Amino acid sequence: MKRFFYTAILTVFAVSACDFLEPLPDGSYNEDNYDDYPTIIRGYIDKAYNLRPSIYYGTEFIGLDAITDDMMFRDKSSPTRQFSIGNAQMGNYPLASIWNRDYKAIYYVNLFLKDGIGFKTRYLVDPGSNAMLQRCLQGDAFGLRAWYAFNLLDFWGGEGTDGKLLGVYIPTEPFDIEKDDLSKMVRPSYDDCVKQILADCDSALKYLPPANRDQYLQGEIFHVTGAIRYRALDAVSVKALKAKVLLTWASPAFNPGNDASRWEKAARAAKEVIDFKLTGESGGLDPAASFLWANPNTPEIIFPSNIVQNGDYERNLYPLGFGGAAGVAPSQELVDAFPMANGYPITHPLSGYVPSKPYTGRDPRFYANIFYNGCEVNRNQAPYGLMYTFEIAEGGKDAPGGVSTSPSGYYQKKYISLGWNPNDVSVQTAQHCIFFLRWTHMCLMFAEAANNAVGPTASIDGLSAKQALAYIRNRKVNTGTVDENGVGQGGDPYLDECCASKAAFDALVKNEWRVETCFEGIRFHNVRRWAKDVSEINVPVSGVSISGGTYSYNVIEKRSYPSLWLPIPFKEVRIAPNMVQNKGWESWK
Repeated sequence: MKRFFYTAILTVFAVSACDFLEPLPDGSYNEDNYDDYPTIIRGYIDKAYNLRPSIYYGTEFIGLDAITDDMMFRDKSSPTRQFSIGNAQMGNYPLASIWNRDYKAIYYVNLFLKDGIGFKTRYLVDPGSNAMLQRCLQGDAFGLRAWYAFNLLDFWGGEGTDGKLLGVYIPTEPFDIEKDDLSKMVRPSYDDCVKQILADCDSALKYLPPANRDQYLQGEIFHVTGAIRYRALDAVSVKALKAKVLLTWASPAFNPGNDASRWEKAARAAKEVIDFKLTGESGGLDPAASFLWANPNTPEIIFPSNIVQNGDYERNLYPLGFGGAAGVAPSQELVDAFPMANGYPITHPLSGYVPSKPYTGRDPRFYANIFYNGCEVNRNQAPYGLMYTFEIAEGGKDAPGGVSTSPSGYYQKKYISLGWNPNDVSVQTAQHCIFFLRWTHMCLMFAEAANNAVGPTASIDGLSAKQALAYIRNRKVNTGTVDENGVGQGGDPYLDECCASKAAFDALVKNEWRVETCFEGIRFHNVRRWAKDVSEINVPVSGVSISGGTYSYNVIEKRSYPSLWLPIPFKEVRIAPNMVQNKGWESWK
């Protein structure tokens, strides 16, 4: 069998015109380890997948929200917080690790793609199984390169100091930013980056299965596709990525000519994914069903991370009084963004909002996402019962100013497991993963793009922006204790009101983005792609104080960025001679 295996491997290399004993570009293969050759080649894809984060509590997700007007860090010395209030340090740039990680992942997939080596490698004995695995891994490689390249573009694409709208360097050959000649790192135009990413998406679609579900297998099940690949890319997740890329490209910051065709392309791409989820998976997703963050297998997910099971969310988000550190805190601005249960914003004369009772009668999504004064934490599994009550009013154990308490007077509820109690003898933890792409995102993308392309009520491929947004506003919401009907049941007069103009509908969509995706790190990118100038993101961030039943609101800090764009890491600009820095960060060179 061993002689047969060597012969098969040698045959593959003869076909590919490669020297079997020639080391790979990173030196990981030689005559002493060729028994493991297929594992090494496949390992490049595994490494790229494993570089994805798997928990929202980190710089890239909740941490990003904490440097917008949605949240704030408790720790005033946090480098990320200091970055957001105008005290950025070149030598302590909190986002530099994302830059390095993404290029590392692209390096691995380019090793796999070089000379078609990954596609020609024999992984399995059975020919049919091997052919299917080869296709899946090839699709993974193109899809992952597109995924990481767009992440780089999302963070660092922008106007350069040369006045041009620039993208990021996207290597298509193995390129190690730690070792290789950085003179290659030349920033192409933003448009050229988009074209490269979309081309990689299209290449991935040639190889990947429609979805990682067993019902999509044709004929014999080879145990290499279907549910076994659940957390890997498939065709529907790559199509969702394309929709995200196209929406960003159509946005004001990257579409200075307001090319309407870009909006239409983004809408059509999102619509394709919406339709697939509604009709193509396990009888179709129920758009009115409640969505559970504690269920890493919920049908809404399009592309998830690996699953982790620990108490990180609870330990970081709860106050000290309930075994936590209150590391981040929702802002008053985010709280005010949640509408009332009748769908009207709190500033609308028909909302019914009572300033002396600010937490009464709000949209169920408010109760699902925010802990506030008097809010109770009830265990959602046996033994049931009250575990904790938030005391945020003056003198309360959770009030601002205490040790490991929220500076804003609010605490994050989203992602929290209501089975976790630090006082239990055996603390229960829940499974979590990041939902990188989900059906809700597609509805919001379609609503935004379709409205900009044709208005709120005209259809694109049989769906209007209004209908897409109604999916979101009509959905049941799980508040952590019971399922409640969301706004819009029996009609949604505010949605109807906003359909009077593109501008009014656009404002509603942006607010729906805010409340639906809070704490997912999305607003950081959204406000930049929407903004015309930096004043739109340099805004105050506030909290609440409660004394004698009186609510008062105070500014805690203000965002202070020199431009809409993020700086290229200082080290890269220093050692990459052809790298152009982004506008506003001229001193970082």
